[in-house]
Amino acid sequence: MHSHHMAIEAWCEENMSERPAKVSEWATHDDIVQVFIKLSQSVLIADFRLDSKGMLNIQQHLHIPLETWNPGSIQGLRTPEAKTRFSHRRQTIYLSSELRVPEWGAALLEDWLLSIRSRGARPKDRNQRLMEMQRIRLSVQRNLESAALDKLESEVAFLHQRLDGVNEQLAD
Repeated sequence: MHSHHMAIEAWCEENMSERPAKVSEWATHDDIVQVFIKLSQSVLIADFRLDSKGMLNIQQHLHIPLETWNPGSIQGLRTPEAKTRFSHRRQTIYLSSELRVPEWGAALLEDWLLSIRSRGARPKDRNQRLMEMQRIRLSVQRNLESAALDKLESEVAFLHQRLDGVNEQLAD
């Protein structure tokens, strides 16, 4: 993968107008280089072939922009022809089947898109960050209060009293 990293970066700059934030390898063998690419506002599944001059040529790719993605919309399935099919909406790409399961690739892409979405939703100024931290602190306090053992202890004591009452009635 490292020998192809520069060529993949150059292809992204030329065709996607930006450098990739991350590149993860799906398969590299013989003349095949198949990768997942994280960009600033999208992800890409790319299938490259190595020509006789050692240059990478794109065979197919599946581009998933953040604005068209919904969580869980990327599907990865193994086909009977020993290929792995990735699909998003009506777009499909077939990659070679490697040691990794298709769900790994789909989960990686979903994770990348989720991180891009959450990065865009972060508060920008200091006051917004402080308000967000206060909301989180209040939420944690409420969760701790609801998880407090005091209420459980009183409920357990009440249940013990009822059991004792039932046992006395049964003994009579």
